[in-house]
Amino acid sequence: MIFFGTRLRSIKKGMLTHVLCQYCGEDSEMEYDFQQKYFHLYFIPFFPLKKKVSVCCENCYSVFEGKYIDQAIQVKLNRVTERHPINTPIWTFSGIILLTLLISWAIWQSDRHSLVETDYIKNPKKGDVYFVEHSPKEYTTIYSTWRVDKVDNQNVYFTYNDTSVTKYTKVFSILSNNRYTTKKGILSRKKIEDLFKKDSIISITRE
Repeated sequence: MIFFGTRLRSIKKGMLTHVLCQYCGEDSEMEYDFQQKYFHLYFIPFFPLKKKVSVCCENCYSVFEGKYIDQAIQVKLNRVTERHPINTPIWTFSGIILLTLLISWAIWQSDRHSLVETDYIKNPKKGDVYFVEHSPKEYTTIYSTWRVDKVDNQNVYFTYNDTSVTKYTKVFSILSNNRYTTKKGILSRKKIEDLFKKDSIISITRE
């Protein structure tokens, strides 16, 4: 299955009158067809390429395009585009527009998430879970979580997760309540904020 490539789509059609067909030699009408070539990904147009034009004789149905279009016919086509300029359709940029919107949304979500977590750090509550990074040895990094048990004006009281992992993506597998048992800790609010600024506390969740 082909997920990307190029396609053509008609963007303007019309008729030319009193045209001498170079194939059948008759003075007839010819239908012109301007087409937009574009690159697509998963059938979504991403960006435009060059335009193409073809003409079809209504008498013999011969089709001419590119360098095979007679000079006299080309003059008539030029007059058509002068009167009605054929602009690149906006839909050919659909993929780029969608990608830009997606990136903008992701940045907005990231900024919003950062603001929320900053508020969580400054105003900790019982039940908050801190995702932490620790490097006990050189070239070794482990990840675990701390659960907030109590908060007062000066300190935050934790129960540490009994388990640690070597990949951040695996932290979500060690979040069950039975992994928080007897290991306790106390840190000042200022220390918590410092750890967050240094990215030792990577993220915070709150129910």
